[in-house]
Amino acid sequence: MLLHDATCRACGPGLASRAPAKEGPMESTSEPHLSVRPILPVHVVGIAATEFVTEHDAMLDELVFDVVYRALREAGLRKQDLGLSVSASMDVLDGRSISSGLTNAASGGYLSDAFRVEGDAGVAIVSAAEAIASGDVEVAVAVGVHNPETTGDAMRRGRFLEQVSNLAFDPHFDRPVGLTANTAYGLHAARVLAVSRMRAEGFAALAASEISRSAGLDRSVRRRGATAQDVLDSVPVAWPLHELMLPAHSAGAVAVVLASPARAGRCVGRDAKLTGLGHSTGGYTWTGEWLADPGAATRRATRAALATSGASARDVALAEVSAPTPHLHQPLVDALGIDANVTVNPSGGMRSNFPGLANGGLRLLEVVERIGELPSGSIALSHSLDTITGGVAEDATVIAVEAA
Repeated sequence: MLLHDATCRACGPGLASRAPAKEGPMESTSEPHLSVRPILPVHVVGIAATEFVTEHDAMLDELVFDVVYRALREAGLRKQDLGLSVSASMDVLDGRSISSGLTNAASGGYLSDAFRVEGDAGVAIVSAAEAIASGDVEVAVAVGVHNPETTGDAMRRGRFLEQVSNLAFDPHFDRPVGLTANTAYGLHAARVLAVSRMRAEGFAALAASEISRSAGLDRSVRRRGATAQDVLDSVPVAWPLHELMLPAHSAGAVAVVLASPARAGRCVGRDAKLTGLGHSTGGYTWTGEWLADPGAATRRATRAALATSGASARDVALAEVSAPTPHLHQPLVDALGIDANVTVNPSGGMRSNFPGLANGGLRLLEVVERIGELPSGSIALSHSLDTITGGVAEDATVIAVEAA
């Protein structure tokens, strides 16, 4: 059994995890070409999510077991069919060291190959898909779980997440005082207002549109529509950001069961396939990239995803974009290379629901449930970010999805 824990960002990772462009197996930062080839498609044969609430009473392993069991059952598979389990969680949020020791068996990793990433579930999905595309395994599951080990009202939980965010900034080479994810997003938003012609009311209207669009959807945690004035009247967080401009935090878990084309042909369940995978990490605080070019990591991940899918941005008809603030919406859409005809965030995006480290799984779920509505030959993009340090050193994943 292979067990692995990535460097704990909340405890202060070293230089290696803060490289300006951390390259994964499917990525290169060379401009303008990528030395990658199309991959064999990886099929989504099962996917399940818990209810998304402010806080779950269940233990982490109970949440993981629930979604993995239901995703496997949807595909007509059993635990014995799994060749690899990849989990996404974070020790400091889980409230215990090596917390994957609790969830490993629940994810099907007992007496099998398994590892954990301390980051967004999008990275776990890419890792599991790459194992299948390389021929190492035929069936794999990627699961993200987010249920921070703290109790109390939303304000108290928010303060806890902000404290964790501050600790995650690099303590060895860059020790910013008071910097958190929300502060970093506020600094970026303030810069946008200073250098562009956009006014705060325009960004508030964009946030209100996403909230209202998703108000009647089952997985939305903001159940009431909003106006631009409602957004501006909500609690100030970090100027010029207000509460309703920021992600709608929730807790929950998502499991994605993936299979090779040959194995998928013997499964029941979903009819989507992953044809392109991309992952990239941003740079240090002092480079200024997170202020001047916040879509850089997403752009690199998109190039890799499209290159490995053999498609182009012109083929994209739908995108689920993880924009933590409305001020980041257009930079990230531009980084994906999509035009105005593409349907973006029919789910409402992060303004509708943001289950922390499980976000990558949720964004893929939203895409998979709508993939059948697209014209033949179209692809959809699932985009997710690790927001623990805001736009600084963020993990960006982009996954190209087609109907099977």
